[in-house]
Amino acid sequence: MKINQKISISIILIIFLLGLAGSGIFTIGTFEVFAQNITDSPPQTVPRTVLVELFVQEGCVTCPTAEFCLEDLAWEYGTSQFILVQEHLWNDGYDTPETNARYDWYVGDGKKGTPDVFIDGLTKRLQGLACECVEENYECYKNAIDEELARPSLLEISASKTLHPDPLPNIIIEGMVKNISDIPLKDLAVCGMVGKEGDEPGLYNYIVDIFPFQNMPPLLPGATFSFKFIPEISPAPESETDDEEEILHLVIFVQNTETKEILQALYVE
Repeated sequence: MKINQKISISIILIIFLLGLAGSGIFTIGTFEVFAQNITDSPPQTVPRTVLVELFVQEGCVTCPTAEFCLEDLAWEYGTSQFILVQEHLWNDGYDTPETNARYDWYVGDGKKGTPDVFIDGLTKRLQGLACECVEENYECYKNAIDEELARPSLLEISASKTLHPDPLPNIIIEGMVKNISDIPLKDLAVCGMVGKEGDEPGLYNYIVDIFPFQNMPPLLPGATFSFKFIPEISPAPESETDDEEEILHLVIFVQNTETKEILQALYVE
């Protein structure tokens, strides 16, 4: 056989074997070769929404500076990026047992005092003021928020609200949490808050109800967890609302119960 013919036959044989490999499997003696289709699909990305908890007390001399800076930033960013809640403490007329208990859960036997700012839970804590200058405090809070916004989100939260069928001033919040990362997640709980809006300083979004934690099972990548909350919200007296619809702020978030880090938050429209 001529050399050119041998080369042609070899080429045809190689092409034939490659065709079999592309179809899934071929055998040479006792060896089996498997072909697997692998697609490098990028993981799903969801922007992070930062939850900032500002603990304050009526009569606190330095609290108005923190309130002014963070309320201004809340308007600047919008609720898709930054949610601000104000939790009152220590029998100041706007506190609740839940807000006091939550602050104790964060701080424990540590140093307490207002203003006290927690950015995504215990991810970052800023107690007191950076200085007496409003501009510097503004930049301090803004830098901390930007740093947290830059972190990738591991979770996606979706939720909606409906009116409760009973004639009570209640609503139903239902939704789902999804693990969009490529790692299992554990020690998580979904929680939420209801805030009201007042006209006085420090009442931008003051919390009137905090839901009990709903502990979640370990979430594998792509796994979901469904939740439902029915907050008990007492309507404001008509004399306080002036026949206008009362503004309620609904926030859902997922928190690690061990590290107390908040992984994701959602403002429910």
